[in-house]
Amino acid sequence: MAWKHTVRLKHLLTEDESPEAVRAAMRAIADVLDESPCFIGFPRARFRAIPDGDEVVRPVDYANRLLDRMYGFADARRIWIE
Repeated sequence: MAWKHTVRLKHLLTEDESPEAVRAAMRAIADVLDESPCFIGFPRARFRAIPDGDEVVRPVDYANRLLDRMYGFADARRIWIE
């Protein structure tokens, strides 16, 4: 598959699963997506509103689901995420 675009954001991911670190990483990713024309049409508001979660769904779980959606969007539009 030939990729049409490249967006650099993997350096923003963190292994720290604390709610504060997850929220900071997701806000930083949203900033990059906001600046990337190839992500026009992709909803980013939830990246800036990671909930506290509970004993079943943690903030990192919520963030991972959003990242999965982002990767699906990127794959469908041949956007390489590095």
